[in-house]
Amino acid sequence: MYQKTDKRKIWKLAGMFFAGMILFTLLSRAAYQHGTAVVTTTSPTKGIITHTVQITGKIVQNQDLAVTTVSGLRVSSILVNEGQQVSQGDVLLKLDLEYLEEAILNQKLEMEKQSLSIQDAWSQNSAAQQQRANAKAQAEENYDSAVFQAETTLIRAEQDLAQAEQDLEDYYNGVVWDQNQEAELTSACQKAEADYNTANEQLDSLQQELEDKIAEAIAQAEADLAAEQETQESGEVPPSQGLTQQERDEIAQRIRDEYASRLDDAQLAAEQALQAWDQAKEALEAYQQQEDAPARSEEELLAALESAQENYDDALYALENAETVYGRAIASANLPEASNHSPQIGQITYDQMALELEKLEALWEAGGEITAPVDGIVTQCYVQTGGKTTDTTAVLLADLSQGSKFSGLASQEQSEYIGVGDPVDIQPAGTEKVYEDLPVTSLSATEETGGGYRLTVQLPANVLTLGTVAELTFTRNSEAYLCCVPLSALRLDEQNKPYVLVAEPVNTVLGTQTQARKVTVTVLDQNEQSAALAPGAVSTQQQVIVQSDRSIEAGSRVRVD
Repeated sequence: MYQKTDKRKIWKLAGMFFAGMILFTLLSRAAYQHGTAVVTTTSPTKGIITHTVQITGKIVQNQDLAVTTVSGLRVSSILVNEGQQVSQGDVLLKLDLEYLEEAILNQKLEMEKQSLSIQDAWSQNSAAQQQRANAKAQAEENYDSAVFQAETTLIRAEQDLAQAEQDLEDYYNGVVWDQNQEAELTSACQKAEADYNTANEQLDSLQQELEDKIAEAIAQAEADLAAEQETQESGEVPPSQGLTQQERDEIAQRIRDEYASRLDDAQLAAEQALQAWDQAKEALEAYQQQEDAPARSEEELLAALESAQENYDDALYALENAETVYGRAIASANLPEASNHSPQIGQITYDQMALELEKLEALWEAGGEITAPVDGIVTQCYVQTGGKTTDTTAVLLADLSQGSKFSGLASQEQSEYIGVGDPVDIQPAGTEKVYEDLPVTSLSATEETGGGYRLTVQLPANVLTLGTVAELTFTRNSEAYLCCVPLSALRLDEQNKPYVLVAEPVNTVLGTQTQARKVTVTVLDQNEQSAALAPGAVSTQQQVIVQSDRSIEAGSRVRVD
């Protein structure tokens, strides 16, 4: 009985022990599973990275056209509003016709005043040129007269100085006045007189030759005229009375012009011969006066020499001074004339005023109406009713004839994937219509709020209304990469270097466990969903962790779901 009871106890205890072991095993496994992160993994695959650029913008005009008019005119009415579409020839605004008529009258009066100013300027120019020519001629005349007088005085002073030196020399040499010296001076005087007579005769002969030539030329002209009359048929031309007095004077003037140079030379030779004769006579008279004069002492001769030297120096200075002073006057008269383009400038102003008058008269003929030059949309109106026009734009039109374009702002990142010439799709807001494969026209940096790049796309003519909001879409595919993973697999360490975690089995004291291992990678390209990694770091057989039910890091125990 007791043995059966003991066996029951033993079996009961053994059952309780094994039950406890099973319970602890279950609790241990539950605790292990509770401390292990559940992760989702994937293997790297080959693929491409797609970049999609989406930009919202507006449809704007390609070209603005400024409508201008003459400034200073009063606006009577404005017939358009900003944003209104107009056709070519539509009236944009009207001008006050009474004010316009007054402006035309004032412009004509101003042109008349300008014309008188031009005439005055030409008259003043002509008078100034004449005065300048007169001043130049007077300066040359004054120079010739002053220099001639100074040279004559210098010649006489030089002769007196030479005579004083000779007198002193004769005194020291004990030379007496003899007949030989007087004979030489007399002979020189006679020779000078003969030379003068010869030069004068040559001048008279040349003048007589001139008169003979004139008479001969007139006679020849009359003979030629008579011969010409004989060859004409009688009765057709009335007989001539010979050369007129004007024709005779013209022939005489032509011959005189031909002889002018020779006559001037002959006249100059006669004047020089007369001057030489006068000097020879003065020398002879001086000699005779000295011969008759009583003998002078050495002191008197020295004083006379000193006085003659002073007179010569004064005459030389006077000549140099005359050449300098009157030469300066000539140089001043010959200075370049200051340019004066007042008449030409006045004429240019007059022409400009004439153009302005043409514009005013054209406005009057158009009834003061300013019309649209092309089909367009009024984008700005810079004038107001009752105000005056300015020399700037009156109305700004969006020129519809030049088409339209899409305009939007691209960010710095977007500009890396899209460029000029890339084909894009444009879809107006609120519609399903898509304009495909339109090339990007321009992409340029802008300083607008937020910065970035202003992107434009030329649109086909007359397809979208200006101001329409539209969205641009462009997709660029990268090259084929060997190792692509979901973007969620990428992580950054403390140095902002990218890495991934791979799930790998490891042997531990508790058996084989799965842990996360850190692998540093190089990102070649990425978008919002995927990233392309440089090959070599991760193989296609490894399991890259892309999702976890809790935060994990390198070395964390994980369980692949």
